[in-house]
This record gives sequence, structure tokens and C-alpha cells, in this order.
Amino acid sequence: MGHWDWIILLCFFAYTLWDGMRQNRQTTNVEDLLLANRRMPWWAVGLSVLATQASAITFIGTTGQAYMHDMKFVQFYLGTPIAMVILSVTLLPLYHRSKAFTAYEVLEKRFGLSTRLSTSFLFLLSRGLATGVTIAAPAYVLSLILNISLHWTIIVIGISATIYTMYGGIGGVIRTDIKQMFLVIVGLVFCFFWIIGSLPEGIGMDDSLRLAGALGKLESIDFSFDPGEKYNIWSGLIAGSFLMLAYFGTDQSQVQRYLTSRSLPDAKASLLMSAFVKIPMQFFILLLGVLLYVFYFFGERPLLFSPQPELSAGMAIEMTDLENEFAVVQAQRQGAAYAYLEAPTALNKQQLRSLDNQSQLLREEALIQLKAETGLDKDDTNYVFPYFILHELPMGLIGLIVAAILAAALSSIDSILNSLTAATIIDWYKRLHRQERPERHYLRMARLTTLIWGLVATATALTFGETESIIELINKIGSYFYGSILGVFVLLWVKRSTGFSVITGLFTGIASVWLLSLLHQEIGNGSYHWFFETPKGFERVLEYLWLNPIGTIIVLIIGFVLGKKPLPAQPEE
Repeated sequence: MGHWDWIILLCFFAYTLWDGMRQNRQTTNVEDLLLANRRMPWWAVGLSVLATQASAITFIGTTGQAYMHDMKFVQFYLGTPIAMVILSVTLLPLYHRSKAFTAYEVLEKRFGLSTRLSTSFLFLLSRGLATGVTIAAPAYVLSLILNISLHWTIIVIGISATIYTMYGGIGGVIRTDIKQMFLVIVGLVFCFFWIIGSLPEGIGMDDSLRLAGALGKLESIDFSFDPGEKYNIWSGLIAGSFLMLAYFGTDQSQVQRYLTSRSLPDAKASLLMSAFVKIPMQFFILLLGVLLYVFYFFGERPLLFSPQPELSAGMAIEMTDLENEFAVVQAQRQGAAYAYLEAPTALNKQQLRSLDNQSQLLREEALIQLKAETGLDKDDTNYVFPYFILHELPMGLIGLIVAAILAAALSSIDSILNSLTAATIIDWYKRLHRQERPERHYLRMARLTTLIWGLVATATALTFGETESIIELINKIGSYFYGSILGVFVLLWVKRSTGFSVITGLFTGIASVWLLSLLHQEIGNGSYHWFFETPKGFERVLEYLWLNPIGTIIVLIIGFVLGKKPLPAQPEE
């Protein structure tokens, strides 16, 4: 990065912090800090939700996901419109009628305090872990920019976001989110057209799509029904609907946004905005990742995008040999691409795909060698887009794009920390504290709680360190809890269910999906085994999306079976 990049980055970062904190003196009570006194218009809430979804995880993880695989990840979001419509006529009216601070307050009146605290605790646990991943995402960018350890960048981002969140409140979160959303869109569109304009002369958008299609990169819909496959149309429409119902309907980090709305119609409008914008936005970001893949057909693509650690002399020689072999295959692959575009015959397509597979095998071999040398399970997925930004964009624009990523990351982190604080203070501290305290006391405790959660999230990010695709990991974490929690909320409409049956179903559901997630099938003979990690020669019986409907169904069955038949109404004398 040049001087202008640093100036742009630091100025925008400072403005974001100032903009989020400038109304701090006007925050005098917990309702203002956590719900902005319920005065936000629908369009502001809707843009805030979208900005959170278009976070650094989206920038880095989704583009890397498309680069390494294809566009089938878009099926993950197919259930979003279905979920949003259902929520707008079920849980959303319930939340607004009750004037709740948290999603879990509505459970106490029906099932008792234990159910409220249990679901709130599971939210704190799952979101506390997921926030660590959210912090780790932009840390990948900073580690490349500053050329320092990933651990140090995690600490810098985590602590900065925590301080900003302590004073900004949800009003500051939403206000900055609106500006961040605009910058995110501008950054994505700019990168899209920059890639198209940087392709060799004579290679246009249509050629890029033809080349990507020949390599299977444009595959978006898979109609086969296989619960062991991560993404197909059935997992998106069925399992994805359950995940989205749980995420947008029972996760405090999302529900809290709708609770800031001025009215129920405003809350519904913000929900439906997300329903119909989310899929096109994700499709565009995935397409950006595919175009990056085509771009590096003709550009100088490295063997590995991630920074390389210090290697022993013997390993350094092996890596150099792999890089030389990769360069040869890369040149042959480029020639095959030109040949296919000139004459798209079956023979040329086969040659193109063969050379592309060779290049992928060399990359995988390099990752295996590095793991054997360092013990670190490195994954290139999260480094593709940052590498492109730092090595391909001109001075000045690098700073702007990196600023967009960091600003989006801060916006996502502060909203989650704010929701963790809301659940801790409202569901636990204030609810269990017998003596009523002044509002200033709760305001101070809320800020202290934000600090504690920020430190926990930073420590979690350090624990995760460098891991698999972050866009998948954050959804996997939620899938262990979301389905079962959703089942509890569905039981609000089942008269037979009781507090005991609900809590029993909740923890049985979580234990069941955890066990099912460990179930593997040996490829070839169909024998079943239990593993924490998928060994060679085995595949998962159930991928993580299907854990959501299974958890919900288990909770519903147990909640109904162990419940009590309601007593008939007594006639009036």
C-alpha cells in the first residue's frame, strides 16, 4: 500500500469511529443504547440488515468460495424470501405487541423463566463463538497489508471494534451501516468492472462467462437430492428456510434491528427488503469470485495466495519446484483457454479442464506440504480477494476498497456485540436482579458487558486462527443451535407444550444434531462410523444445513409428546 492508500484508509476509519460515537452524550438510558428508542424508519433498518450481511465475511469468504468451487453457494439463500414472509406474519407481530427488548422475553410468559434463560444462553454461546469468526475475517486483509502475524491483526480489530461499540449504541450502528452499505456496493461494482477491463485485449464479458462455464464455475443449481451434499436446491429451499427462519426470527443480533423500528409495518418492510435483495446481491458477489478465477487465467497467479511462513531449506526447495511446475501448467492452461475461445470443441474443452485440474492438484499438494512442515492447516479461500486488491488495484483505490472491507467488518461486529450486551443485561442481569437500579447504572453495566464480550470474541478469533472458508464456518456454528431454538419458538403456538417439555426438547435437539453431524459413511461399502473430522475415504451423511430442520422437528416432537393436554375451559356459573 502507498501513502495515499494509508491516508484514505485512516481517514475513513477515523470518520467511521466518529460517526458511530458522535451521539454518545445523548444516550441516557438502556433503551436508547440497545433499541434507539424504537424510532428508526424501515429503510434504515433494512439497509442496516443488508450491510451486516454484506460484511467482511461476504467480501472475503463468498468471493473465495466461488473462486475455489462454483456458484452453488447461492442455493444457500433460496429459502430467505420464504422465511421472511413467514416471519412477517408470525414472530414479528408478537415481538412488537410485547414491546420486548430481546427475542427471548416472549418465551417467559408462555414457558417460564428457565426457557427464556436457556435460549438466551444458547444465543450468547453461539453468537459469542461466531463473533470471533467475524473478527478474524478482516484480520486476513490486515495481515496481508501490514505483513504481520494474523494474531496481532485480530487483536487490533477486536479491541477497536469493542471500544467503538461501547459508546456507539444501536443508533450509531444503524447510522453508520447506511453509509457502509453504499460504500460496499460501490466497491463491489468497481472491482467487477475493473476485472472486466483488465482482461487481455479481445477477451470480454461473454468470453469470460464462456470460459467459466466450460470449467463448471457457473453451476448454480443442483436438482439432485443428497443430504450429504452441501448445496443443492433442496437444501436451499427446505433446510435453508429453517436456518433463515431461525437466524432472522430468533437470533437477537437480527431481531434487535426490527425492534428499533417505529412501527410493525416499518419492521415488516425492512424484513421484506432483505428477502428480495439478498439473493441478487449474493449472486453478484459469487459472480465476482468466478470472474477473479478467469482473471487469473491470464494474469500472474501465485501457487498460493496466502503469505508463506519461513520454511526449512529442504521444504523451500520442494516449494520452489512446485512453483516452477505450476508456472509451466499455468502457461499451458492459458494457451488452452485461448484455444477453447477460438474453437470451443469438445477436445479443446477437455484439454482446458485437464490442465485446470492439474493446477488445482499442484495447489493442494503445496497446502499438504505446508501442513506437514508447519502443522498449520492453511486454506487459500480467505486470501483470494485480499490478494487481488493488494496486487492488482491502483494506488488510492486499494485504500478505498480495504476501507470498505474494514468498515463493513466493524459494522457487523458492533451490531453483534450490541445484541450480546442486550441479551446479557435484559435477560440475565436486569431480570434476575431483585433491586431496581437507576438507568445510569444499567447503562454503565451495558458498556462494561460490551467490553467483556469484545474480549471474549477476540480470544475466540485467536483460537480459530486460520481456518476453513469463514463464510461456511460461521453458518456451521449456528446450525448446531438454530434449528432447536426455532423449535422452541414454534411451540409457542402448540397449546400442549409446557416449560418442561420445551427445555427437554431443546437440549435433546442440540445433542441429536451434534451426534448426527459426526456420522460418516465409508465411500464404497456404505458402513457408518462416527468421526469429529472427515477422514480420507469417508463422507458426511448429513451436511450442516440439514441440521436445522432436524433440530426443529426433534424439539417439536418432544415438546408435544412430553407436554400436557390443556384442561378444558370451565363453564361460567
